[in-house]
Amino acid sequence: MSITTYGDAAQFSLLRRASAQQKADLTRLTSELSTGRVADLGKALGGDYSALADITRGMRLNTTFATSVTEAAIAAEGRQNALGRMSAELDGFAPSLLAVTGSGSLSDLQLKLADGTDRFDQAVDVLNTRFAGRSLFSADAPDATPLIAAEDMMVELRALVSGAVDATTAAADVTAWFMDTGGGYETLAWQGGAGDAPSVLIGEGQTAETGVTALDPAIRETLAGLALAALASEQTPAFSEDEQRAFITAAAHQMLNAEDGLIGLRARLGTEEARIEEAKVTAESTRSSLQIEYGRLVEADPYDTATELEAVSLQLESLYILTARMSRLSLTEYLR
Repeated sequence: MSITTYGDAAQFSLLRRASAQQKADLTRLTSELSTGRVADLGKALGGDYSALADITRGMRLNTTFATSVTEAAIAAEGRQNALGRMSAELDGFAPSLLAVTGSGSLSDLQLKLADGTDRFDQAVDVLNTRFAGRSLFSADAPDATPLIAAEDMMVELRALVSGAVDATTAAADVTAWFMDTGGGYETLAWQGGAGDAPSVLIGEGQTAETGVTALDPAIRETLAGLALAALASEQTPAFSEDEQRAFITAAAHQMLNAEDGLIGLRARLGTEEARIEEAKVTAESTRSSLQIEYGRLVEADPYDTATELEAVSLQLESLYILTARMSRLSLTEYLR
């Protein structure tokens, strides 16, 4: 039976190699424990990066969708709040006018109409609202203010009804100015984009239509009703008392019709808001799943790493002790 032995030089060479390897392991494990990530990703993945590439792509897409969903939710909420403020200008106004048009005095009617112009001004200001520097109701031109100022519209409307012979004609002219294709509202008041409001990407193959514009029929009907009330509050045109009552009645009925349209518009926007919220939940869930899978591939298990680090530390300590003993033995042999 042969026994293999090593000389001192060979033994020291083996110890140096073992020491270097253990020091490298110690450095690697210390780094993994402090960063939480595997130091040699290629080794951890077995050289196959395809799964990691797919997950990384998914995380990038998820970030894009999440950003888009957040922006869409904020814009939709801003539009919903603005439409709510417009609804507030209509709320109870028409019924209060109709309650006195038949039996109340003209002074009572004028008292009810006292804030008619302010209501119209407020509605226009709401539509010209900007959020984060972008207009909410200007279609595909977010940098543009959608409408001219309320007073500028009133100037056009006063001129429009100045020659009207009766309340019916005046009310019809104002309504047509707002509602007709190619009418004054579209050609003089509108300053927004020529295209439709862009849809918003909320997921892979999914979009939300939240781009309500000031050209929406429900909004135009609302403005028409409030504009009629504003003109009536100014007693423009200067009709007889009976014609004034008829004009105020026309304004009230226009506002009542507008309320239904505005409710429907807000409901449609609410449906899109619900879809956006659902997409937000989906994006958050997807992000969590992707992060778990990503961590499974690139993160070092803290317990296993700590256990291995302790073992390597003990091995290195034992190696140092062995090296020290061999050094002392070699010196003794030399001194003999």
